[in-house]
Amino acid sequence: MKIIKKTAGNQSGFTLIEVMIAALVLAVGLLSVASAFTQGMLILANTPMQLAAKELAYEIIDEIAIKYDADDTSILEGQYLMDGSIRQIREGRVFDAEANVIINPGSPGLTVTATVVYTINGHARTYTTPAVIINALPGSGGS
Repeated sequence: MKIIKKTAGNQSGFTLIEVMIAALVLAVGLLSVASAFTQGMLILANTPMQLAAKELAYEIIDEIAIKYDADDTSILEGQYLMDGSIRQIREGRVFDAEANVIINPGSPGLTVTATVVYTINGHARTYTTPAVIINALPGSGGS
C-alpha cells in the first residue's frame, strides 16, 4: 500500500478566488439568457395586438376608399372618424384609430394615412400606415 503525502507547496486544484470568478461568469451568462427569453416571450405575447392594429388601420383606409368611390361628401381633408367613433375593440382590447386624409389639388385621388393607438403593458404604441393614394374607380362617382 502506498502512502500519499500531502504537501502545502505542491497542491493541485482550484483556489477559492478562481471558483468565485467562474461562478460569477456563469451567473452573468445565465441571467443574460433568461433576460433574452423573457423579452422574446413579451414580443410573442404582443404580436396579436400589433396585427390587430395593422388590420384596423387598413380597414379604415378601405372604408375611406369605398366612400370615395361612392362620391360620399363626408370625406373632407383632415381627420376622418371611422363610423363616427374612433374607438374599436379588437382582441379584447381597446384601440383608438384615426385617419388623416389629404386632398392634393390638381391631382386625382386622396392621399391617406391611418394611425392606430393601442396600449401594451401600460405603454402606448402606435401603428401608422404608409401613405396610400386612393384613386376613383373608372365609372364610379369619385372625383
